[in-house]
Amino acid sequence: MPTPTAGTPPDRGGDGQGPPLALAEVSRHGLRVAATDPAAERAGVSAGMPLADARALCPALAVASADPEGDTDALGRLALWCGRYSPWIAADAPDGVALDITGCAHLFGGEETMLDDIVGRLAGFGLTARVAAAPTLGAAWAVARHGPASHGQAPWAVVTDGTLADVLAPLPLAALRLDETTVEAMARVGLKRVRDVLGKPAAPLTARFGPRLLTRLDQALGRQAETVHGLQPPPRHQARRVFAEPIVLTADVERTVAELAGELAIRLDDAGVGARRLDLRLYRVDGHVRTAEVRTGTLCREAPHMIRLFRERLTASGEELDTGFGFDLAVLAAQAVEPVVARQDGLGVGTAASREHPDEVARLLDRFGNRFGFDRVVRYAPRASTIPERAVRTVPVLEAARPGEAVEDWPAHLRAVQGGTHLGRPLLLVLPPDPIATVAEVPDGPPVQFEWRRVTHRVVRADGPERLAPEWWRPGDGRHTRDYFRVEDSVGRRFWLFREGLYDRPGDTPRWFLHGLFA
Repeated sequence: MPTPTAGTPPDRGGDGQGPPLALAEVSRHGLRVAATDPAAERAGVSAGMPLADARALCPALAVASADPEGDTDALGRLALWCGRYSPWIAADAPDGVALDITGCAHLFGGEETMLDDIVGRLAGFGLTARVAAAPTLGAAWAVARHGPASHGQAPWAVVTDGTLADVLAPLPLAALRLDETTVEAMARVGLKRVRDVLGKPAAPLTARFGPRLLTRLDQALGRQAETVHGLQPPPRHQARRVFAEPIVLTADVERTVAELAGELAIRLDDAGVGARRLDLRLYRVDGHVRTAEVRTGTLCREAPHMIRLFRERLTASGEELDTGFGFDLAVLAAQAVEPVVARQDGLGVGTAASREHPDEVARLLDRFGNRFGFDRVVRYAPRASTIPERAVRTVPVLEAARPGEAVEDWPAHLRAVQGGTHLGRPLLLVLPPDPIATVAEVPDGPPVQFEWRRVTHRVVRADGPERLAPEWWRPGDGRHTRDYFRVEDSVGRRFWLFREGLYDRPGDTPRWFLHGLFA
């Protein structure tokens, strides 16, 4: 598992002109140096020393405040940029990035060419990098930070299987990723280099310095497995394009996305899977990475649908795509896939199922979701409640239906739940119900006249009552028994009214409300 790691010290790059630079942070003992550039290191300034001592050593020292949060964000962006070399990447705080380049180096002409490309591109960003590739993560980490590259002898180093022990032997024990306390304790007994513990009996070392020493040594030598814990699992299905000359036109980007979508669609189809989430990464030559993610409600492996979703995603802001000095790499990956199960919607042309075009509706929902957010595209789902305004709930359109939620005939469902008194439901539900003034012939009967929003309606027909009792498991909601009536006024308009409260119950003061409008 060849694994390159890059250490990126705070260097301004360029030609190195300007005064020595150090970053300072506040500690319990005052201001201390957090990081230095090479010029400050040559002047004797090192991380951890008091800032006053650093100024005494180097009066020309320029000092800036350290920004740990900003450094973490920058390291994350750098790790994302390193995805151009491998899909399996991990940020190694505070100043490194680890990549598993197994099966990737040949795409760049070999490990040496890849490392040279990494160093060159980072130098163009103003970053001085120390890079090493080795069969193990521990060895790559050790050589990058304490090997020849760390002393400016070479910008990068490649370690092979047969030379692991020889390369690690002269390095300090800190190269094994041991804590400072352990390194100091070992130095007091004369153990300062990796060669001092190679071949030594395990039991005394473990008893004296703990098991972590041998664990780190075995990991570096490949005797114990260690993997790169990536930012995210590498996708199994992806398509990529490397450009000899950066592309800067939006039309070229759209054409590239179309080509990548076509390739990815073929790979998904061959694998018998469909995508739920697709990621597009466009790598700019200046180090910025433009990412775009789309999700789908149904399994997607059709190139035209992918192209449309990404076109809308890239232009969602209404502004021209910022290509900077151009993109030199594009990667389209299916981050989440599921097996595609064959489905027959109907028995032939002209059937009801084929006329409904369920796939077209699903694609439309995908477009809505990616444009506005899938949490804002909702559907109605039934809820076990006798209160009309509680009988349904809104859920994200991508949320899977719960058992019993798939109701094909909603009126039939209500009749089954509420029995023979069900009067049907209005086309429009008024929420919250509007209070109305009524005139009734008998207290428990339907109104003969009501006033709603300053308009008087004379009732000519009425059906009901349909009695809905309050939910006994909600004793504190303050609701009363409701008697619903479907009424029609003198000009043919139909309304859904209810009386809340009963006249024969002490303490109840019945009130009338308008709750819906029928077609």
